[in-house]
Amino acid sequence: MLIINNWWEEKRKQIRENVKKKFKHTSSMQATDIRKIVLSSGVGQAVNNKQFLENTEKLIQQIGQGQKPVRTYARKSITSFKLREGMQVGCKLTLRGKKAWNFLFGLTNLTLANIKDFKGLSAHGFDQRANYNLGIKDLNAFPESTYDLTFKNQGCQVTIDFSSNEKEENQYFLEQLDFPFRQD
Repeated sequence: MLIINNWWEEKRKQIRENVKKKFKHTSSMQATDIRKIVLSSGVGQAVNNKQFLENTEKLIQQIGQGQKPVRTYARKSITSFKLREGMQVGCKLTLRGKKAWNFLFGLTNLTLANIKDFKGLSAHGFDQRANYNLGIKDLNAFPESTYDLTFKNQGCQVTIDFSSNEKEENQYFLEQLDFPFRQD
């Protein structure tokens, strides 16, 4: 999905101003912002069939608005999984700037609405550096996905990387974007 207008620039300025006021920053440059969004998908079936990895790579490219993902490789061998060090086992994609904001718009307004029995996102998805992580179990939830490219149990990990290391500030930023956090 591609958004033609520049709504994200105005939304970003407005959110950063709100964050600045709430957390009493002296400059809007001190307020948190999104640096990048990383989509990654591991394809366990790629050990036996490379077509699964190629299909996942095409699908991640469609979700990432045409940007080509890079392949990821196994770091160590695991005999029970028939996995050898250096084998291609997945792909990842880094979105920045306008593409990251377009992806966020689609994620909050379209993709999460397509997930069956969706009850909201956990507010506990922040890591030690206060970046937000969420997993999507089925790539068919994305409106860009075509059924011929997906297969059973294929999902992806989404990491939103912030400029601030403060969890509360980053969570408030996402709440201003209407992120559907559930009340635990």
